[in-house]
Amino acid sequence: MGCGQAKPIEPIPDPEEEARKALEAQEKEKAAKEAQEEAERKLKEEEAKAEADKKAKEAEAKRKADEEARLAEERRNRPVMCAITGPPGSIKGKLCELIVAEVGCKHVSVGEATRHAVQNDTPAGRRVQEAKKEGQAVTDELSTQVVVELVTTDALKKSGWILDGLPRNTEQRAVGRRMDLETHTLYHLEGLGFPKPPDDAAVMARLTQRKDDTSERVLARLDQYRETNQDVSPSFREVLRVDGTKEPSELTEEIKLFLRPP
Repeated sequence: MGCGQAKPIEPIPDPEEEARKALEAQEKEKAAKEAQEEAERKLKEEEAKAEADKKAKEAEAKRKADEEARLAEERRNRPVMCAITGPPGSIKGKLCELIVAEVGCKHVSVGEATRHAVQNDTPAGRRVQEAKKEGQAVTDELSTQVVVELVTTDALKKSGWILDGLPRNTEQRAVGRRMDLETHTLYHLEGLGFPKPPDDAAVMARLTQRKDDTSERVLARLDQYRETNQDVSPSFREVLRVDGTKEPSELTEEIKLFLRPP
């Protein structure tokens, strides 16, 4: 009988240990799967949010573009109805002339509106007459009423209007103004805002300075303007600010584009 090498005895597997290990493996696999699913869910949420934000921004941009296009179309098709303000001696009177010539609207001043009210015996016109008889000044409220009466007439609703407020820029610009009493043409000795007088002795002899254009009156009007005028731009839907130190011709194109966009 021969002798051979003994085989090692293999340990008998522990069923409970094997079951525990299998359970741990299953739990790890499950946790890894859940973690992956959670990551995928968060990624999808982030992508969905980014897409929603993108669409919201695109919608807002489109809304703004549509609104701008609507306003532009409205400005193109409606009669021009606007107001121009500025300090005493500014070029707003000249700008009003250029705008009226360009878009065909009516130039309306408080004085013109008051004369219209009195001549047509409107309710506001009768109040103006009563105030004058009693030696009272025309109040801001009454001035507003006479202007409203004029700009709401059928003729001005159709033609449009530009409201030129009370006289309002620098002393130098105002005190250099001269009027030709024969032709009622306004000039400026330095050519600021108005043409220089022609090199004509007869014209120069006719030129006179308006009482409101003397240094004392200009300074007084500037003080009054600062005391009584406020920034009215918040009252308007659309506002254009221009540099009143420029020549009117330099501002015409900018104003045209504002009033009548392409």
